[in-house]
Amino acid sequence: MDFSSIEFKLEEIGLTKAEIKVYLALLELGSSTTGPIIDKSQTANSKIYQILEKLIQKGLVTFYKQEGLRYYKATPPISLLRYLKEKQEQIREQENQIKQILPTLEAFHAQQEEEKEALVFKGPKGIKTAFHDVVDTLKKGETVNIMAVYNFGQEYKRLAHYFQKIRAKKGIKARYMIAKSGKPVADLFSNYPPIEIRFMKESLAMPSIFIIYKNKVIISLGDEMIMFMIKSERVADTFRMYFEQLWPQATPYLKKEALKRAR
Repeated sequence: MDFSSIEFKLEEIGLTKAEIKVYLALLELGSSTTGPIIDKSQTANSKIYQILEKLIQKGLVTFYKQEGLRYYKATPPISLLRYLKEKQEQIREQENQIKQILPTLEAFHAQQEEEKEALVFKGPKGIKTAFHDVVDTLKKGETVNIMAVYNFGQEYKRLAHYFQKIRAKKGIKARYMIAKSGKPVADLFSNYPPIEIRFMKESLAMPSIFIIYKNKVIISLGDEMIMFMIKSERVADTFRMYFEQLWPQATPYLKKEALKRAR
């Protein structure tokens, strides 16, 4: 195995490039004062003591004094395994410490969740991610309010169909307002209860899709693969209030209408 491979593997376990050069130099030199170590490892005079001290702390170098001079010596290479075991023990200890403070950190994160935020989702995967956020955020029996256009692009229609499936599977209720000319979409989505669909007046038809849930609003055009999510209690409440104003004025969709057309 060449030196470059050895250096790479030593760097992988956490040694710095400077520490590796000094350690390998000592393996070749045996016991040595700093002068030969500096020459062999090409380490700066001002850095050598600092590097040696770090290697001593890691158990990879030891020293002794003779005739007033300090000699350094690399410990046997098997010390590298002991060094790794100590690191593993430190990581386990750090993991336990993090577990102890995790509830406090989660509380801080929950407070930040109340902050305003705006996100953009692009492409089919992005749209799916946004739809999954709706399903993941809401619990079974809770409601998502949707005001929507109906002229979906083909790819968007496939994703909207997917959303209705995963929503229905979790038992999340949807209240869906759409223009009356969007009956084919209503016929399709009505197959995924719990859902209540109403038709709003054509004059009030939405130019975009608005998905309102908890403290979030997703806004999208039905023919473009992009969504904007606004995370704000105030914004969500504003859209929710507008939805509640329109809902009583909208005409309920009746499943039998779809059945008659199917005959």
